[in-house]
This record gives sequence, structure tokens and C-alpha cells, in this order.
Amino acid sequence: LPKEGKDAMKLLNYRTPTGSSSDAGDFAAIAYFVLKSRCRKDGNLTIQDVNDQLDAIASNNAGRKKELIEKSLLHLIANTSALEQKWLIRMIIKDMKLGFSQQTVFSIFHRDAAELHNVTTDLEKVCIQLHDPSVCLSDVSISMFSAFKPMLAAIANIQRIEKQMNNQSFYIETKLDGERMQLHKDGDVYKYFSRNGFDYTQQFGGSPLEGSLTPFIHNVFCKDLQNCILDGEMMAYNPNTKTFMQKGNKFDIKRMVDDSELQTCYCVFDILMFNNQKLAHETLRKRYDILNEIFTPITGRFHIVQRKEAITKKEV
Repeated sequence: LPKEGKDAMKLLNYRTPTGSSSDAGDFAAIAYFVLKSRCRKDGNLTIQDVNDQLDAIASNNAGRKKELIEKSLLHLIANTSALEQKWLIRMIIKDMKLGFSQQTVFSIFHRDAAELHNVTTDLEKVCIQLHDPSVCLSDVSISMFSAFKPMLAAIANIQRIEKQMNNQSFYIETKLDGERMQLHKDGDVYKYFSRNGFDYTQQFGGSPLEGSLTPFIHNVFCKDLQNCILDGEMMAYNPNTKTFMQKGNKFDIKRMVDDSELQTCYCVFDILMFNNQKLAHETLRKRYDILNEIFTPITGRFHIVQRKEAITKKEV
């Protein structure tokens, strides 16, 4: 399409109301209007074909393989009708315009479906584990080598902190500017997952013999530890200045090379499993106590995030 052409401008300005249509803000609907005279009349892909291409797009997006993403998108575009592309767009941008939410679907399927999906980010696992409505999710399903959705920080009003904490004590921690990462360890096998469930084991090391981190931390764990799941922040540490680097310093902790003057350091602030015992429902205080018992920190490689107990807003 000519960049300054009428149809191109409709796509570029899809959020702008035109007065003659109710499609403002609906990119897929506007794309359908533009594409319906330009695409093949009937598509020739099966549902399996589409699923395979969408899986490939998700996988290659995690691996930042832009050429392969483009290849999958071009395959979908060349073999689908305008109407099919309308719904493909809605699936890819996760805005189906169906008049009901994801939460509604989960609540109809199973009362615990939303909770399990929030933890695992795995729709297939939700369907398999909760296909029977009579089955209850007695424990949050955090499991070894399966990515879960971590709890994220929220902005709070310091003036109201005492009321929000019910006038009880709370912990203060430094907010780190790195990459949220969970570490799953079972014996000599390690896996690393980002907050969105992407697997970065290849970068950080799936065994004590490989990666930018695992070889340096394998021996820090106590002898009676069989397995564990840790939650923390992956940081870049400068051993010369003995400081952490910030995200804005033009480096990517997930892709640092061996000859970099920086080194990978994992800063742990929570533990979710220890020797097959799930700890998500334990108090934060107890989880902190366990954390301090299971490994010995190494400066610049493996840290426990320091915290201070407080009870008033003046201490924040």
C-alpha cells in the first residue's frame, strides 16, 4: 500500500473516529475493510496449520528471531481470506472483541481456572488439570520446571501504608532494575524462566558445565537441598566498581557474552519450593528464613536481597 494512500492512512490512524463507522480503535475490523478486495476469496489452512504457525510465532518471538516471525506471518497472510485475517489479527493482539472477557470464560470452565492460569500461564495445563469441575485446586500449582506467573509489585501511597498493612509490621526491600527471573533447580538440572514464561536456560545454563551463571552458583546450595524454585532479579554486576548496572546502560542481561566486563548475578528475594514442599501459602517471614538457610551468597554472583522490617510510614 502507498504509505500516504487512503487505505494506509486508515490503518495508521485506526484509533481516530471517522464519524461514519463504529470501528474506531478496532484495528482488525479496519484491516478487514482494507483487505477484503485484495485477498484470496477462500483460505486453505486447517486449524492445525494456523495453530502451528501461531506456536512458531510465539516461540520465535521469545528467541527474537524476527526473520522467522516474518516468514510465519507471510505464510498466514498468503493463505487466508480477509475475514480469516481479521480474526487472526484479533488472536495475535489478544483482543477478540467477543463481548466477554477471558475471566468470564475461565469462571465458566472451572472456579479455579483463572488462579491456575495466573500461576502457570499455560492454557493447556489449565484444560488438562481442571477438566473435571469437581476437582479442586487445593494448592497453587507451582511445579518443577514449569514457568509460573510471579506476583508483581504495585505502586502504593506511603501516607496510607500503615492502614494498608493493618498496622502490622512489613518488609522494605530495594527495587532492583534488572530482569525478573525464576530459577528451577533439581539436582544438577537447572531451568530459568522470565516473568512472561519464556525459557532462558540456554543463556544462563542448564547444568553446572554451561551458561553465564549456573557454573558459578552450583556449589552455593546446602548439601541437603534436593530441589528448589527461587524467584529473583537477574542483574549485571561490574566486579571492578562492585556495582550493579541499570537497564538503561545499553546491555541485555539475557544476552551478555563471555568477554563482557560485566558478569551475571542472581539476586533472590523469594522461594516457592524446597525439597518438593510448596511454600506459596507459607508466610513471607518463614520463606525468608528458609532462604537464608539453603545457600551461601557469593558477591557478584548470588545475592539475597536485603530487607528491613518496619511498622510505621516514617521508616519507609
